[in-house]
Amino acid sequence: MSAVDIPVGSGPTVMATRGLGVRTSSRAILEDITLDFPDRMTTAIIGPSGCGKTTLIRTLNRMTELSPGLSIEGEVLYRGQNIYDPAVSPVIVRQKIGMVFQRPVVFPMTVYENVAFGLRIAKFDEETLHERVIESIQRAALWDQVGDDLYRPALELSGGQQQRLCIARALAVQPRVLLLDEPTASLDPQAAKSVESLITELDKSLCVIIVTHNLLQATRVADRTAFLYEGRLVEVGPTEELFERPKERLTEEYITGRFG
Repeated sequence: MSAVDIPVGSGPTVMATRGLGVRTSSRAILEDITLDFPDRMTTAIIGPSGCGKTTLIRTLNRMTELSPGLSIEGEVLYRGQNIYDPAVSPVIVRQKIGMVFQRPVVFPMTVYENVAFGLRIAKFDEETLHERVIESIQRAALWDQVGDDLYRPALELSGGQQQRLCIARALAVQPRVLLLDEPTASLDPQAAKSVESLITELDKSLCVIIVTHNLLQATRVADRTAFLYEGRLVEVGPTEELFERPKERLTEEYITGRFG
């Protein structure tokens, strides 16, 4: 396979990990994670602080390899292709598998140019770029707030608007997977509600994977939930089933607040 593309396949699972491990020189952060991520569904990753949730989601689009001293074991598959194969371009990986962080990462430029940023790097022509920017802002449920002034400084937006702007920027390059790392942790309740509503719309067309400490949020937005503890996958299943009828005692203790 060439270094400039990732094949598109078919089937209900768009991403998967097989025996995934992440290690430093002295300890394992993740061990033997085998997990499927279905298309057009939201999967929540929950677990106590330090269990490896953020490391897992960063590994899904090769962000982990930007951290010195970490080694990756096993496979991360996108449409059946290991994204860590040397023939696969990390730039293409991050176009197909977008990521939004806990705190909005807004560039000191206009709303329009924030959304256009990745498209300009990919050298889209101006007509296509403009269409993608408009479409992405609309998909991110931000058009009503910014559509009349796309050239205002993005840093003037509220926190919730900035987070949706980051989602619009990720959507502009048309990913098949959207990774969300605690996307509402720094937002007020009303802004968080808006982002949650957006997630439930996006998973009609995307594979959405969200890390959250908020167990109620997982029940509201996720079709499936995976519980991690000390770098290992304890249990995964339909969200309602995992919360109401967990199979593992450790899962039950965590979701009922009797953990530890």
